[in-house]
Amino acid sequence: MKDLVKNKFTAWLIVLLILANIVTLVFFWLGHFKLERDNAPKEILVKELHFSEDQKNIYFNLAKEHHDAAETIRRQIIINKDKFFQLLKSNEIIDSVRNNAALQVSLSIQSLDILTFEHFKKVRAICTNEQKPKFDELVQHIINTVNNPQQGPPPFKK
Repeated sequence: MKDLVKNKFTAWLIVLLILANIVTLVFFWLGHFKLERDNAPKEILVKELHFSEDQKNIYFNLAKEHHDAAETIRRQIIINKDKFFQLLKSNEIIDSVRNNAALQVSLSIQSLDILTFEHFKKVRAICTNEQKPKFDELVQHIINTVNNPQQGPPPFKK
């Protein structure tokens, strides 16, 4: 009889622990998604610059246009990089073909950078004179963050 009671207690304890783990995971996921949404560059600019409703509407339209155009260019970058690295399958790679493939990748990346530059130029234009210094600071911070992702493993040493 004691074993039966002990087994039921153990079973209920295991079920309770599993439920506690599930609830904890759900809270972490929900908190992560909220934090991610609240810290999106778009939201940071709106919050930090104290955009008016009109500025928000214009900015969100600009952001959508930029996102759509950037996605097209990003897909092209992937295609161009794929073509470039497909050259590795060839036993003999002609320098001019390799250089042209690398140039296509570079041109795609350049067009994305120009698109982003022009986007920020448009966003800066909707800022008031009081907002522009803060905008300049935030954009520089965003660009530095994007250009300096977390470092990977340490370099290989011989």
